[in-house]
Amino acid sequence: MHKTLVRKVLTSLIISCALSVSGTAGAQTGTADRIEAVVNNGVILESDLDAAFAKYKKRVLENIPAGQSAPDDLTLRKHALEQLINASLVTQLGEKMGVQISDMETDQLIESVAKMSNRTVNQVYEDYFKNEGLTPLQTREKIKKEALISELQHISVRKRVRISNQEIEQTMEMLKQQNNIETKYDLASIFLRVDDNASAEEAARIEELAKQIVQRVRNGEKFSALAMKYSQDPKAAEGGNWGQMSINSMPTVFLENVSNAKKGDLIGPNRTDAGYVIILVKDIQGTAFQPDISIKTRHILIKPTIIVSDEQVVEKLRGLRKALENGTADFADLARKYSEDPGTSVKGGEIDWSNPKIFDPIYAKTALSLKPGEISEPFKSSFGWHIVQLIDKKIDTNSNSELKDRAYQMLFDRRYNDELILWLNELRNNSYIKIIDPQLSGGADAQQ
Repeated sequence: MHKTLVRKVLTSLIISCALSVSGTAGAQTGTADRIEAVVNNGVILESDLDAAFAKYKKRVLENIPAGQSAPDDLTLRKHALEQLINASLVTQLGEKMGVQISDMETDQLIESVAKMSNRTVNQVYEDYFKNEGLTPLQTREKIKKEALISELQHISVRKRVRISNQEIEQTMEMLKQQNNIETKYDLASIFLRVDDNASAEEAARIEELAKQIVQRVRNGEKFSALAMKYSQDPKAAEGGNWGQMSINSMPTVFLENVSNAKKGDLIGPNRTDAGYVIILVKDIQGTAFQPDISIKTRHILIKPTIIVSDEQVVEKLRGLRKALENGTADFADLARKYSEDPGTSVKGGEIDWSNPKIFDPIYAKTALSLKPGEISEPFKSSFGWHIVQLIDKKIDTNSNSELKDRAYQMLFDRRYNDELILWLNELRNNSYIKIIDPQLSGGADAQQ
């Protein structure tokens, strides 16, 4: 299971990871379950929407600034239904394509989620039960479904991204000319979708709504409140906030509009292939590029057990560290004897030259804080307790291979986000979608 999938499951770009498994709530209550929407040959039930609405509202309330009112429940319910429709479309496509997530991959994914959040697998199950009332079996099905959606997005969108060698070379040259200074933009956006089959009257209504939203921001209304109410992009629940992005990695729709912007600028509404976008430039900062770093380390890992407590493990590692500093022991010998990392203990604990990004974040941060030859105090990562020695560190700001990888990733990230939105719109436009409740299918009134 690759890291991209794990990351996308944790921080999905379009499909909310808070979506419930279809039919679960109705089956649990035993009550009649009304159909809220028909999506091709599938349906979305009232119980599905109730669960998704509750999760979406929770996200909004967690991200709403102090003193700002949350959008009304009908607006939030509309957003939750849109996410359920998108999820249903993607899942149905996955079934047609035969994309599957095996039980073994699901196990690996749950283990990865646990490690990345510094929890045990049992704690992951316990959290799902506490927060959503899901049994372990329902939790597995939910995570498998989210993984399937993320994997299908990656498969479908990746092949749409085309990057030429000339573009990579131009980006590499631009990075060299920036003298290791990178501008970071803190952005927020409001996106209003215009379907391909929208009538001229509907397209004009959405354009007018976008213009009214801009005027309301200029008149003093909170951008984040309007984003939560109207925006149809994945950041709506966070008030439209995308956080800091460099000019080299942001989506094209942002790049085309903010390259000459100033802090505080309100840009738009601008027409895109998928609809209208309004952008708020919250902040602009210049920061130094992080140079390409490789480190060579060795470590000793000891894991606490039911019998051996954390305190006892720490005391043991402190004793080993003292022996190493006194010169009465050899690191490689101690690693072979005590380390519980099967991949490195046979090598005397040594990990050859590696990018720190591949390690547990705490391990990487600790190793990078050391001077060559220095041994850390005991620290705990998601794997257990370590002491680590930094053998050596290399900083290479001019490596063509590293610079090429960086340039490619910047271009890919930008194109991927653009194509993801277009792909999902195409999927919607080529599907049958019927929302039963007219209150949930009607457009918002900007005068509210």
